[in-house]
Amino acid sequence: MFTDMIKIVGIALSGSVAALILKETKPAFSLCVSIVTATVIFYMIVRDITYVFDLIGMLSARLELNTDYIGTILRIIGIAYITHFGSALCEDAGQKMIAQNIELAGKLLIVVSSIPIITAILNLLIGILPTS
Repeated sequence: MFTDMIKIVGIALSGSVAALILKETKPAFSLCVSIVTATVIFYMIVRDITYVFDLIGMLSARLELNTDYIGTILRIIGIAYITHFGSALCEDAGQKMIAQNIELAGKLLIVVSSIPIITAILNLLIGILPTS
């Protein structure tokens, strides 16, 4: 884990320096370097995230938890990470309006994805509340 972080920081610094150098002479290439650097770092992180998701899935199977809810929560976390990544890339490219639309779409997808959990919680509360 420590060495992975060193690699990530090294890639980030190299990409940042290269993007800064290119920004003066070739702004389009500077943007490409930034996008490639961010994508490489994102890929490195996704490998670790999939390990965490697999571990959570294994633990939920052992504990006989409802995997539908855990899957939904993991999907929501994934949507949040991808939304942030895409929005940051667009903002770095100077496309603030597109970045805001990505954020809006991510928020809406999170709300829609959470409906089964919200419904289950409301049904549980309705079952607990005394009827008059």
